[in-house]
Amino acid sequence: MALRRPHRKSRHGCVECKRRRVKVCIGATHILHRLAPTNSDFPQCDEVRPTCSNCAKRHAECEYGSSTSLLWANDEPGRSSLASGSDSGPHSSPVLGSPNTDSLGILGRLSGDNAASTLPSPALNLHDLELMMQWCNATYHTLSRNELTDPIWRNIVPDEALSHSFLMHGILALSALHLARTGPEPSRRAGYLNRAVAHQNQALALFRELLGDITDANAKAMFAFASIVVVYTFGFPHTPDAQDAWTCVDDLYQVLILTRGIQQVIRSPADCLRDSQFAPILQVEEVHAFLSEDATVTIKRLHEANENYGAHHSTHDREVYQETINNFAEMLSWVQGGMTASTVAGRWAIRLPQRFLELLRQREPLALVMLAHYGVLLRYLKHRWCFDEWCVRVAKAVWAILDRRWRPLVDWAMREILGANYVDEIDGSVLQ
Repeated sequence: MALRRPHRKSRHGCVECKRRRVKVCIGATHILHRLAPTNSDFPQCDEVRPTCSNCAKRHAECEYGSSTSLLWANDEPGRSSLASGSDSGPHSSPVLGSPNTDSLGILGRLSGDNAASTLPSPALNLHDLELMMQWCNATYHTLSRNELTDPIWRNIVPDEALSHSFLMHGILALSALHLARTGPEPSRRAGYLNRAVAHQNQALALFRELLGDITDANAKAMFAFASIVVVYTFGFPHTPDAQDAWTCVDDLYQVLILTRGIQQVIRSPADCLRDSQFAPILQVEEVHAFLSEDATVTIKRLHEANENYGAHHSTHDREVYQETINNFAEMLSWVQGGMTASTVAGRWAIRLPQRFLELLRQREPLALVMLAHYGVLLRYLKHRWCFDEWCVRVAKAVWAILDRRWRPLVDWAMREILGANYVDEIDGSVLQ
């Protein structure tokens, strides 16, 4: 007995051919049917778009009910029968498997089964991915001033880090430090701190190699990392020494030295950055406000003390202290005017005369007085995790070091930082 050829049907002919009960030819074989139709009365619809051959010959309007024929026109027979809902029987081998099997097969073809089997599987570093998420969700705010600089620190800086490993390590280091200081799970904070140190060490090693070779290509990365280093240094936890107040002073002195040194890095590429996507970071909005009455009185007292001390000591650096006091007054007007970005902490340090830092290292009393007033600026930044403990530690340290002749000059600063009853709070206490 001769085998019967499978009869293939399609439900995707044009509306006119369906009305005339014209059979439909599917697949590439429609060309043969057009050349030699088997039934002149009912020529098959060849589904040619936009007008099939039958309608073209009869000059009839050709319309299709849907575009589904585009999906099935060249399908395998088994798929066509499944699509039409026919039952192929228990012994048939349908072309289509289960949806899950089909999906996995498609994925295999997309990934290249043969090639993939010879390549090592890429490993995910979930720890670093966690730190990058921390950066994009929270840590970038530490360096940003406003909505104009938000997208730079959140998006552009990480994009720049893809080409500069030292910047990527810096981002991950600061994010890990942020989690170490503020993470919701205290048991994990030591681990975050270790990762912060590890990333920062790698970043600094790579950064140092480029310090003498800042170019247009790496200027943005160098600038961003320099800013990150300053925040990292402020934010790194310091163990207070209850027996030696100088430990706190020396810690802050090192931060100020580093901040000024980093400024030299920032200053070098600044010109080329002004015309780049980083430009809003360099455009600092100087918000000047009238100082409060008690702040104005304090500034006047500091200038008077400087003049009086200079009149009795010929070696006194009167101009250095005058410049330092004026610098403090300007930064105080910034914070009282609403500027509470991290920029304030760095700006005061950057504008300090180099000689002032030498006087601080020599432990001159008036230099310590000005350091206590710097603590007032840090108090306005206390809401930022990297500055939260500095103002209190500095105030208590300076108060413990100064003798009774100099303490009246820091009275206003102590009240601003610790409150009106600061004497009762710190007498007999240790640094916290």
